[in-house]
Amino acid sequence: MSNQEKLILVTGSSGYIALNVIQQLAKLPHRIRATVRNLKDEKKIDIVKNAASGSKHSIEIVAADLLKADSWPEACKGVDIVLHVASPFPSETPQDPENNLLKPAIEGTKNVLSAAHAANVSRVVVTSSCAAVYNFTAKNTTFSEKDWNDPENAMPYTKSKILAEKFAWDFVEEKKKKGEKCFELAVINPCFVLGPSLGDLSSLGTSEKFITDFMLGKQEKTNEFYIGHCDVRDVALAHIKAAFLPEAAGHRHIIETKWASNKEAFEILKKKYANQGYKLITQFEPADNPNNKSDTTR
Repeated sequence: MSNQEKLILVTGSSGYIALNVIQQLAKLPHRIRATVRNLKDEKKIDIVKNAASGSKHSIEIVAADLLKADSWPEACKGVDIVLHVASPFPSETPQDPENNLLKPAIEGTKNVLSAAHAANVSRVVVTSSCAAVYNFTAKNTTFSEKDWNDPENAMPYTKSKILAEKFAWDFVEEKKKKGEKCFELAVINPCFVLGPSLGDLSSLGTSEKFITDFMLGKQEKTNEFYIGHCDVRDVALAHIKAAFLPEAAGHRHIIETKWASNKEAFEILKKKYANQGYKLITQFEPADNPNNKSDTTR
């Protein structure tokens, strides 16, 4: 991993994954520039600054909006590496998924990559999802980074991740075909992300809120389902490695630690937190046979 000081831009800096990325970047000798939508949101600004408190440099925080193309050239100016983490991940499908999900994800990626290209950024790391790789309803199937989920049969969130990632790869390929010099691209495809939150209860991300709601007993029962799990600290580390390791360029990287049911995950939480007064969910409707599952491989 390079020790030469670089300027690294982290988009969507107040998000769950981005905060962990910033915290780990702060241990390296690099300068960090972070984007937020609103510089007047002092609470979010403080959270981002706290994540970077270990850095040898003061973090630079700038305003940029995924849907405002003219906000990105200045954000990318002088940047060596872009970690494009920002993308909508709602807990429920919005009433207008086209404008509230697909457009921010795809147009946002277009705006960031276009500005990065114009600024001669050397590498871009895009946060995608394992949802862009495999179909959760498939049975007895092994998936790898070579696979793509079908956007035509996908839910709006999944479709947004597939199309945004495809756009990123197509963007680089088109520049190469035109003979233009373009940044190197690497993509991170995490599964369901768990682990320490660096935010507060007023700004939890969707996966954080999913766990919090169950620990607070907001649901009495749920359906058991199987999914890949990964630690947010591993996801953050993957972004940093993808930013610097030469062999990471040009590849997708699935991040999955364990394939397990949500029931198994809550049994672990229950052992640790039930005696602290948390009302953890206890009723799970049976899942399909866990052997009939989709799986991923690196």
